[in-house]
Amino acid sequence: MKKIIRNKRFLPYGRQNISNIDIQQVKNVLKNDFITQGPLIEKFENKFSKYVGSKYAVACSSGTAALHLSCLALNINKKSRVITSSITFIASANCAEFVNSKLDLVDVEKNSYCICPNSLEKKLKKKKIDLVIIVHLSGHCADLKKIYLLKKKYKFKLIEDACHGLGGKYKGKKIGSCEYSDISTFSFHPVKSITTGEGGMITTNDKSIYEKLKLYRSHGIIKSKKFFKNKHYALDKSNSVNKWYYEMHNVGFNYRMTDIQAALGISQLKRLNKFINKRNSIANFYNKNFKTNNNISLINKSKEIKHSYHLYTLLINFKKINKTRNHIMKELNKFNIGTQVLYIPIFLHPYYKKKYNFKIKNFPNSNEYYEKALSIPIFFDLKKNEQKFIVDKVNKIVS
Repeated sequence: MKKIIRNKRFLPYGRQNISNIDIQQVKNVLKNDFITQGPLIEKFENKFSKYVGSKYAVACSSGTAALHLSCLALNINKKSRVITSSITFIASANCAEFVNSKLDLVDVEKNSYCICPNSLEKKLKKKKIDLVIIVHLSGHCADLKKIYLLKKKYKFKLIEDACHGLGGKYKGKKIGSCEYSDISTFSFHPVKSITTGEGGMITTNDKSIYEKLKLYRSHGIIKSKKFFKNKHYALDKSNSVNKWYYEMHNVGFNYRMTDIQAALGISQLKRLNKFINKRNSIANFYNKNFKTNNNISLINKSKEIKHSYHLYTLLINFKKINKTRNHIMKELNKFNIGTQVLYIPIFLHPYYKKKYNFKIKNFPNSNEYYEKALSIPIFFDLKKNEQKFIVDKVNKIVS
């Protein structure tokens, strides 16, 4: 029996990189007075907004929380209709369910596998849509210019689900600048461009949206004198606000980030460009070495974007090689190479299939993507010899 030579360590499809400086920054917070709601959250928000080029940034507890808060801030409710991409993580769709709005899906483009503007317009012509949530899948930016023109024509709100896109650019503008959208949302899960363990961020250039985001993030609590309704309880005889006083006018949530997470985020943000450059270097190496494999198709990259490469996904013709995807994944796992399928189309999940009766035939590009997609390891400290090992094993097994 032939001996299997594994890579020394397991290589997941993505993972965090934590430096000694990151660890020290978190330790410093643990020795401070504030470990939850302290000054580092606002500092992180300011540094983040400066990096992406937005006017405002609001930190929160996760990328999912960021999407939920964004829907609330845009006044999306049970009377609203929301559209998102058919290929995405379920949070992009679930946020519409959180606010009881009606959800619809749009097929993806064949090249980038981001939401298709032409398919989107067909939906927009048929019925009024209040919100479109586009997804920068794998770190490849959706066609923002085309979608922005649709936004102006059909008068919908636009959220960029940029959880994969941090560090990327579109037409020279950083993802998160909200040049074309009302809101951009981000995740700091460990497999993302930077991490805070769990955590998220929302960017916008609209002050009223910014104020609503802060309100809904923290239980709906108001501490501003100008908004108080119960003046008798709020103010003392000198017309000063009583130190303990606050009011709640709308239901909010506990979607706050901690100073511990913010400290890690600030430290990680300093290395973001370095992280993205390394991911691009790995992707270029993969592209060069997989393009000669006739059983593998590579996803095209638009010249108008800088890819953040949150994921590196191969499109494999499993039928042609007469091997199942599960078989390929198990074979690669024997060599300590982790893979994942990202993502199962939204319309295939039983909840959405039952509720909206989505027809599989209406999403040909999504189906093709799902039949062939397999994401392989891409992360900052993936060594050159490990990249070569992955290429060698994938090319041998996918044959």
